[in-house]
Parts: sequence; C-alpha cells; structure tokens
Amino acid sequence: MFTIQCTKKLEAKIKDPLFNKIQSQSPPLYTWHANLFTSNRRKCVLLMNNQTRYNFILYGLKKDDFRRFDHVIYENIVENLTADGIGQSLIEEYLKNYKQVIYTKTSDRSILGQINEMIFVAKNEIERNISEIGDPAIDQVNRLLNRFIILKLPKLYTVETMYEALQEL
Repeated sequence: MFTIQCTKKLEAKIKDPLFNKIQSQSPPLYTWHANLFTSNRRKCVLLMNNQTRYNFILYGLKKDDFRRFDHVIYENIVENLTADGIGQSLIEEYLKNYKQVIYTKTSDRSILGQINEMIFVAKNEIERNISEIGDPAIDQVNRLLNRFIILKLPKLYTVETMYEALQEL
C-alpha cells in the first residue's frame, strides 16, 4: 500500500472521496508527501518520499490528471527512477505494493520545509529552462532536484539514498 500525504491545496484539487484523515501505517519508503504549486501559469505537484527525500515534479497538470492522480503518480515514479539510472527490476520490486493508494493529510513539518525549498529551486530552474515552445525541460529539473545535498540522509544525494533503499527490498 502506498500513502500520499497531501497538503490542503492538493486535497481540494483531488477531491478523493476516500481521503483518509487518519494517518496510515505504510512504511516510510512507501509514503510520499505532495504539495500543489503553480509555475509558469501551470499547475504542478512536487512529490517527496518520506524516507529517502527522493522527489520529482509533475508539471502542467490538467483537471483529468487530478481525477486519475494515482495513475499519474505511478507513471512518473517509473519514469523518474528510470531516468535516474535505477534498474527495471528494482523499480518493479518497489511498485509491487502499488495496488492500493490512500491519501492522507501531511504529517512531517521537516519534509514540508524541504518540499518548499525544492519548489523554490524548481521554480527558478523552470523559469531558466523554458524552451522556445514555452515548456521547460522538466526532466532536467527533476534530475537537478535529486542532486541536492540533504544532511539528514545517510548518503549525500537523495537519488543515492533511494537507490540504496530499493536495493534493500
């Protein structure tokens, strides 16, 4: 089971009738915090893993994306882990537990602080990387976000911490 811990802004967008006000008992590796923000007049969500602080941005979300939000998250976890060089077998092992997704409220202020920091960096990078067609190279922004040093982690970068956690499954 995966748990997505949403801010109030994101909760209002998802409007999931199964939104659970009680905190789940999912392990931290299967729990993600999510925050909605706007950049370049587009709706975006930054997701951050509770254990590893691995994070990525969902850019340019539309109304339909919020209706099938758990599927969008699944696709982007696969896409981002693959782009960061994580092996397909590790990704498949991790996503075996993705059968059920529950949404709850946020629970950790330190993670929210780190999310807000990443959003600040992401907005600046998105502005800097806007291409001629008007959309940024969001893959480059996501790779950059996981190359930031977070001192609470056992490894230097979040992508290294995520890789190590997936190997221990």
